[in-house]
Parts: sequence; C-alpha cells; structure tokens
Amino acid sequence: MAFMSNPASGDGGFIPYVKYNAKAGRWYTKKDEPEAAEFEVQNMTAIFDMNNLQTGWFLFAAGVAPSKTMDPSLSEPAPKPGEQHKRGFQINLFSDKNLLGVREFSSTAGSVIEAMNELHDHWLSGKDANPGKLPVVKCVGVHPVTNKHGTNYRPQLEIVSWADRPAELNDAAPKPVPPAPAPAATGSGHTPPPAAPAPAPAPAPASAGGDDDVEF
Repeated sequence: MAFMSNPASGDGGFIPYVKYNAKAGRWYTKKDEPEAAEFEVQNMTAIFDMNNLQTGWFLFAAGVAPSKTMDPSLSEPAPKPGEQHKRGFQINLFSDKNLLGVREFSSTAGSVIEAMNELHDHWLSGKDANPGKLPVVKCVGVHPVTNKHGTNYRPQLEIVSWADRPAELNDAAPKPVPPAPAPAATGSGHTPPPAAPAPAPAPAPASAGGDDDVEF
C-alpha cells in the first residue's frame, strides 16, 4: 500500500540533509558545520525512521531554505500552500559511519517517491515480525527511467536487516502536525473548543544494533 500518491512551514530544529540526485543517481550529504562542503555518500546504508515518515507540500529553490507544509497524517493531505509547491515526503535517517549521524531525507522527484512507496510496502510487510525495530536500508543500485524530461535514475532501496531504534532518532523525531481547525459555526454564536494536542510518541529503546556484516 503506497504511503502517498506520485505526483506553512514545519517546526523543529535544523537537521543536516542527505539528498539523492536523480539525474546522476548519487547520494550526497555534508558535515554539520558552517560552510561545510557536500560529499558523496559511497555506501548509502542507514536506519530509516519509517514510523515517523511524513508527507506534505515542498518548494525547493536555490539559495533559500525549503518551504514546507506537512500533512497532519499520511492519509490527510494539507491544503496546497502555493502554485509551485509539489507533493513530497520527509524522513530522518541515521548512520554514524555513512552519514555522520542523523540526516533529513526529502524529495518531490517522482522516481524517488516510487522507490519510497515500494520500501514502505516492504516495511509494512516486515515490521510486525520485528517489533520495536527499524529497517536498515541499503541503496543496492539505480534503475534508469527515461521520459519526456530525459533520463532519471530510480534508487533501488532494500531492507537488509532490522535494528533497535537509536536514541539519536528519538531526539530528532518530528513533532505531531495539528489538524486544520474546523470552520467556525455561523449564526449560532458558539465557537468550538480547540482540538486536543496529539500525544507524544512513547520512548523507544536507545541502543542501536543490527547484523554484524551490515555497516551503517
């Protein structure tokens, strides 16, 4: 079951990014330092925080911070904030070895959304057999996709093991997005009370783990 269909700003602290260049079929990130240069991620293997996967509307423009309006839930899209915004997703990844810690991965590219939809299906199929754990995901290759816009490369994302949730992902977990307020009733003089805030997620085990032969 796909988590989103293929084609206001969110809160929270700054998290360094990891990005996938669909034109080149390569992954890039940077150190959490001012003016740090991007470098290519040679072994894209990391823990994916699938429990906190978010969807929403994104606008990426050169030289400015992305504009984001996140959906209240995967099944409840937010109103489109602007004509140039596109549907996309956002998720936190963790790997000390390959990503230097927690990194935020987001995209509006159709080929990447397709890959994440497939990964989401595989995660749903395996999560009940791995309670309390998160998938360790590896990009095992790329697949060329050619259309009127040229050739893009779809990442092939594969769950290679399961690991305990690291404490670093707990610290970076996104805050719940409140639902859009209901319109006020007209003529009755009665204003409905605000909705109760969503409960915070329960803390998960702090230790990270996984198969010995998987480097992340």
